[in-house]
Amino acid sequence: MVVSSTPIFATSDVLETIRFYKEVLGFESSWTYGDPVSFGSVSWAGATIMFNLQPGLAARVDGHQHWFKCEEVDELYRLHKERGATIVSPIQDQPWGAREYVVRDPSGYHLRFAGSPVHSAEKSRDFPVGVQIVRRKPTETEFLEVAGQTFYHEGVPSGVLERSWSGIVALSPEGRAIGTVRIMYDAPGWFSIWDVAVLPDWQGQRIGERMMKEAIALVNEASPGAFVYLFTFKHGFYERLGFTTETVTMRKV
Repeated sequence: MVVSSTPIFATSDVLETIRFYKEVLGFESSWTYGDPVSFGSVSWAGATIMFNLQPGLAARVDGHQHWFKCEEVDELYRLHKERGATIVSPIQDQPWGAREYVVRDPSGYHLRFAGSPVHSAEKSRDFPVGVQIVRRKPTETEFLEVAGQTFYHEGVPSGVLERSWSGIVALSPEGRAIGTVRIMYDAPGWFSIWDVAVLPDWQGQRIGERMMKEAIALVNEASPGAFVYLFTFKHGFYERLGFTTETVTMRKV
């Protein structure tokens, strides 16, 4: 049984990387190994990261991601900006139910710091007039413009849309994609929902809710009684749609 996990990042300078994590990001303790130093680690509360001197590998890791669950994420964001951290994505509430921002470390790793969202469903406005919810996969362009900027900062992996069983697209009155959902067929009677995304200017208007209801209806028509899984931190939103919680994974029967 696995009881813990610690990432090991490749770096071209262990000491400089540790300095960044402590002086810029705020990690509280560290240790090093070797003379000259070839390995090291930093820790902060429940988070630990190790660093290995691998210059060749470090030159190819730009964009690789690591996720941190945080308390008072807005305060942490202000601290990191004040200390000059490179902000890849500014802080905002995300469709998957986390308030998140992304920092780039000296080797190019993208560090995703996430906390509880500010937005709540009670503040949602009425569904906008003229918006259409369409049953189909998004085009590659639509997916890049909507889900790409939310989930895939370094570009959409090859074959993501081709492997999808179906999808849902929300179209603005002008016909522009403003929301997308991917549906995967995993096995007979088993489906999963991915990349539920709504453009920031259209969030809080029940578009995500309408897309999810349409996605569930589509699955139920194709396979009555199917299991539908998704991965989210926004439990309250999906529980209203009939999903049940198992840690951070949810399922709908």
